[in-house]
Amino acid sequence: MLVASVSLSEAEVHWLEFLSSLKQRGMHGVKLIVSDAHERLKGTRQATFSGVPWQRCQFHLTQNAMHHTPKVEI
Repeated sequence: MLVASVSLSEAEVHWLEFLSSLKQRGMHGVKLIVSDAHERLKGTRQATFSGVPWQRCQFHLTQNAMHHTPKVEI
């Protein structure tokens, strides 16, 4: 399932509203949540989908690691 939402910020209250709306619209049977390591999302994810395993998005993990590696001119 692909879901998109527009919000004015990434504040915890907006994440809670978004995740709660998914449950209210019938989302169930969630087996895994994949996201970046956004702290405000973390708390609301645990509040709305407790017990569902979480995995950090590998793209974002790699992208963040690349910011800490030296740049080499070719």
